[in-house]
Amino acid sequence: MKGLPVSIQTFEKIRENGLTYVDKTDYIHQLVSQNAYFFLARPRRFGKSLLLTTIKSYFEGRKDLFDGLYIAEKEKEWEKYPIIHIDYSLIEYARGDEIFLNSLLFHLQQRARRSEIDLAAKSVSDAFEELIISLYKKYNQKVVILIDEYDKPMVDVLTEPKRFRENRAVLAKFYGAMKGLDHYFRFVMLTGISRFAKANVFSGMNNLRDISMDDNFSCIVGFTEEELNHYFPELIQDVADKFKVELAVIKQEIRRMYNGFSWNGKDRLYNPFSIFNFFLDREFGNYWFFSGTPSFLIELIRAEKFIPSQLELIETPDLEGYTKDVNYLPIGPLLFQTGYLTIKKIRYEGFQQIFHLDYPNAEVRISFIRYLLADFTRKQQHQISPATSGLKDALRTENFDRFITILQAFISDIPARLHLPKEAYYHSICYMILRLLGVQLLLEKETSKGRIDAVLELTDKVYIIEFKFGKEGGRIKRVETLAQKAIEQIQKNKYAEAYRADDRKVILFGIGFLNKSLYGKAVSLQNK
Repeated sequence: MKGLPVSIQTFEKIRENGLTYVDKTDYIHQLVSQNAYFFLARPRRFGKSLLLTTIKSYFEGRKDLFDGLYIAEKEKEWEKYPIIHIDYSLIEYARGDEIFLNSLLFHLQQRARRSEIDLAAKSVSDAFEELIISLYKKYNQKVVILIDEYDKPMVDVLTEPKRFRENRAVLAKFYGAMKGLDHYFRFVMLTGISRFAKANVFSGMNNLRDISMDDNFSCIVGFTEEELNHYFPELIQDVADKFKVELAVIKQEIRRMYNGFSWNGKDRLYNPFSIFNFFLDREFGNYWFFSGTPSFLIELIRAEKFIPSQLELIETPDLEGYTKDVNYLPIGPLLFQTGYLTIKKIRYEGFQQIFHLDYPNAEVRISFIRYLLADFTRKQQHQISPATSGLKDALRTENFDRFITILQAFISDIPARLHLPKEAYYHSICYMILRLLGVQLLLEKETSKGRIDAVLELTDKVYIIEFKFGKEGGRIKRVETLAQKAIEQIQKNKYAEAYRADDRKVILFGIGFLNKSLYGKAVSLQNK
């Protein structure tokens, strides 16, 4: 059993140390066979850096590193090319454009020195152009350009519009230096997280081919189900042995927790970072989500007064989200590009694609909703799990008073100044809490008579839940009346009819909200 390359993103290190490498060189062979400019967008920690270092080793002529891989059988000649590999983790870009420019210039000068080249140019764009031409002349070979996380200086400052615009201007001028130098390039590839910034910084590169949504490269990074089973059978069995369950059971749970990322609505992928850490710990943790806190996304959701339940209902024809103003980033494309939503399916209206977005898997859904709930209720995240566990136990034991008491504790802490209308705010909190219970949940289920707020299914019972919200100073003065009206709506519209043939007990649960006060009323229907 080979070791796992946890947090190792360099192909050379993985191969030289005998660590597990999931062979993606069939895709790489397709790319390097062309003299072209490529662009690939994927979320953080998805294998972009490993992809570029693998391509780098190929263009360094390191045939020894590819022994046994797909490309070794296909490639007959292993030529060595001069390479410029831009690594933004080594560049200072967060303290103003002058420091950014100087740091980028220093990075280019270091690369030149490794080839014993002295750069005379003083500006970044001129130095980049000079370095490209000098390498071409020195080695009599065309140059390979590899730029990892092209947008990192912009994505990391999304909450600072001024700094974002400054960094974007630096990058646009820097990447613009490649325009007109096609004659000197053997291969160019850029990777990043965002697509919304691409149009701004690559305006002069008309020949840039975006393969982010290309079916031919949908699985170029990340692991497919087949790859997971082929490369990690012993580790999967090891986890099954730990939990003392059948192999099929543990595979299903791994799939539920970590599979689901898709860029074409068909191929489903695992995030490598989550999978490696899962196998290392042998625990179902939230690894990818907590490797980077999405604070700017929470700020955007708050600023746009976005109801969290709508994240499961997004339909959009646009996944690029191009905008000139960072203050108006579209929430759907941004959540998709950063990995918090993915493509569940694609439908066509005429010739136009409509993308249906949803959470990719349980890890992302649970972690993101918990993070949102903590923000909405001003609680610490460690307070969320015990409360949701108590709510689930209350429903399981039909202790409705306890359920309302716990829910009331969330509502009581809502600040006076809400960033959503009060009813939408309460609805959002209820949605997030129910989503975190870890049971089968259908939201706003359509029936012939109307729409049920929530259907919650346990192994031995089904809850049909309706919420009623009263307004301060409104006609209804008692919260108990609202709960009763919720029950009456369920009965009048016969929401329980679909479950009459179900062997489980059906419970109608009406919950009223009035001025931060809650009341619940339940009616049980014992099916025969």
